[in-house]
Amino acid sequence: MQFLRALGYVFVSGALLVVVCLLAAVPAQAQPCFDIRKDGFSISNEPGYCFAITAFARWYYLTNQDRPALRTALNKGAQLSIAKELQSYYSKNLIRVQAEYCNRNSSDPSESFRRFVTGLLMGEPRIVLLMTRNQQRVVLHAVLAYDWIPGQNLLKIYDPNYNSQEKILDLEEGRYTSLDITYDAICFPEVLDNNPALIQKMQALYRQHVGQEKRHATGPVTLPTTR
Repeated sequence: MQFLRALGYVFVSGALLVVVCLLAAVPAQAQPCFDIRKDGFSISNEPGYCFAITAFARWYYLTNQDRPALRTALNKGAQLSIAKELQSYYSKNLIRVQAEYCNRNSSDPSESFRRFVTGLLMGEPRIVLLMTRNQQRVVLHAVLAYDWIPGQNLLKIYDPNYNSQEKILDLEEGRYTSLDITYDAICFPEVLDNNPALIQKMQALYRQHVGQEKRHATGPVTLPTTR
């Protein structure tokens, strides 16, 4: 999770629910294929890498379908290194972009939510930002939604605090508890789903760590000796 000060987040909660009735024209639902036990990270989110974990899991799932699943493709050491560096990049470069987007869409979230659900119905996981206020701070937590149950208005989510367990976000209730914190506001920050700089950073981290794993697997190259 991330702790922010003075970024001016405006909270969106119960008002979001009125947009559900506007979604009659979305495409037919694709069968969700994202599997937390394979496509999520195997490391703990205890240091607070939730955005990095959700963003990278989403990117890898959408762009490496012909390769082994994330949990198989990268060992825990590589996962931890990627999560740490990517979370630092997010904190330095993307938090304000995210805040501006959430504030801009807080008064009328209907279009943002429509695009969010349309993506889910087409089989594309989407980042969800959860927020609450705590002693003049905004506490943030990122999860990854991969399926929507419209009849009950529920989201199936990958929460990095529970790396092998499917969790449910009830949009009608408008509250979600992860570990010991209850969040009561939601934003769908699509501005970060396909952010070019973020994608470039994830691509570079993936190439770096896949290259390292290949070198470790093959071992050092021994030059032939001459006599």
